[in-house]
Amino acid sequence: MIRFLLKNSRWTLLLSIFGGLASGLGGVGMVAVINKALEPEQSPAGLGWLFAGLCALLLSARVMSALLMMRLGQKVIFDLRIKLSEQIMAAPLAVLQQLGSARLMACLTEDVTTMAEAIRWLPLFCVNAAIVSGCLLYLGWLSPLFVVLVAVTIAVGVLCVRLISKRAFLRLQKARESDDALHEHFRGLAYGIKELKLHQSRRDAFLSECLASAASQYRRHNVTGMGHYILAFNSGNALFYVLLGAALFLLPGFQSFLGQMPPDFAPFVPRAGITDNLTPEELRGFCLTILYMMSPLVTVMECLPMFDRAGIALEKIRTLTLSPEAGLCGDLPATAAQTADLELNGVTHRYHNEREERSFMLGPINLNLYPGEVVFLIGGNGSGKTTLALLLTGLYSPEQGEIRLGGCEITNHNRESYRQQFSAVFSDYYLFDSLLGFQNRELDADARACLVHLQLDHKVQIDQGVFSTLNLSQGQRKRLALLVAYLEDRPFYLFDEWAADQDPVFKNIFYTEILPALKARGKTVVVITHDDGFFHLADRCLKLNDGRLTEISVEKQETESCNNADNEWQQTELEMSS
Repeated sequence: MIRFLLKNSRWTLLLSIFGGLASGLGGVGMVAVINKALEPEQSPAGLGWLFAGLCALLLSARVMSALLMMRLGQKVIFDLRIKLSEQIMAAPLAVLQQLGSARLMACLTEDVTTMAEAIRWLPLFCVNAAIVSGCLLYLGWLSPLFVVLVAVTIAVGVLCVRLISKRAFLRLQKARESDDALHEHFRGLAYGIKELKLHQSRRDAFLSECLASAASQYRRHNVTGMGHYILAFNSGNALFYVLLGAALFLLPGFQSFLGQMPPDFAPFVPRAGITDNLTPEELRGFCLTILYMMSPLVTVMECLPMFDRAGIALEKIRTLTLSPEAGLCGDLPATAAQTADLELNGVTHRYHNEREERSFMLGPINLNLYPGEVVFLIGGNGSGKTTLALLLTGLYSPEQGEIRLGGCEITNHNRESYRQQFSAVFSDYYLFDSLLGFQNRELDADARACLVHLQLDHKVQIDQGVFSTLNLSQGQRKRLALLVAYLEDRPFYLFDEWAADQDPVFKNIFYTEILPALKARGKTVVVITHDDGFFHLADRCLKLNDGRLTEISVEKQETESCNNADNEWQQTELEMSS
């Protein structure tokens, strides 16, 4: 995490750490001054100015360190969120679909928040680490024996803490993995609430087998991991109480015992000063310093799990592997960017599913689309209609074959520019609350006119490109999405089952008014539909069957539809007669 912060803002981090160290050393100086002032022969008035100066140093350095780290933390979190969002928008759609929205949301929320919390703890860690270091120096000035005892105690405590913390770290990693599953179930709860309310058994099973199970795993791993940390901290803290007891009750007798030993037996003991009698002032200073150091040391140790969690979060962010699509910076030639023929030559796309023995392949697709043409795309579920739509709009890259617009081949170099030629309303569309990306605010008048035509003016108002509400029915929201696509005024339009949620009136308006209006403007329109009653309005009807594209006759399709309707009606009459 420190390396990550150094890359983002080196000098701010160093100044904050320096402020923390200065604050910690100032605190240690206050302990020395207090200990000196408690000596009977020392006049406290002579140390008053030094005490006041140390107080000012401690407070100003701590405030400076905290403010700098707060600003650094907010800057890093802002940059991290923006960078992640940019990576998500630049990553291939297929990669994002494979990762899943739950993992992306967990990184943008849980992991970034964990990083922010760890950064908030960093100045506190620096302050308390400086206090512990300064206390060790002060103890060494009082007596070399004190440094040896405290250093050994800290070494043993840190060793115990790290040994126990290894198991805690593994538990925290498992808790983080459970958090991804928990976010996925929360998403199911939010988007599947109607289905859950309609089916009690499904609702109970979802709550007990999915949501409660994942939450229980998250809780169990967190409780076990943090429990190990608590055990480690308190075991290290207990060593200091043992050290205090040893210094007060065992050290004098131990020194007397060593003083009575022959010099030949342990010649290094007198030279080390271990047999020197401790004065009451030294012993008082030792106990006061130990008591003052215990709380900062515990705080330092408590920072470790937070830094461990931040390391896990940072690693989860790094393992997203959101590599941007290569070379999305070129522009299409002016002739190709204008309304022109669109060609798909031998285009294929394969879905690889490890659970199935064979994978589904769309194509090879050979298709030409012309300006001012309305094309209907039909086919059963799983036939590849949505995949073909994603290939047409440039959201998927073909594995084989090529796409040409106005004779210009579409590659990774110009795919982004190619996408800007399309307006689409997918079946899983998302509706923003404003006309984002529209530079011309005069479109408000056009948008209001469209609202009237779509009979949404009594529900939605638009002011400076912002919709007054999105609290609409599914059909009304799709009409609003159609309005946005219509205002984009691009050469190609794609509608994926747009009319499926519309009543007969607006379904008829869509096929008999909106599509002809787009055609009259020279737009190329591709409509994925199952409304066979309107097939005769299309210039061409294309059918996908198991990944294979064929063109069907509109008149034949109309006849088949009528025959099917007659057969169904005759069957109904027979059933009623019987």
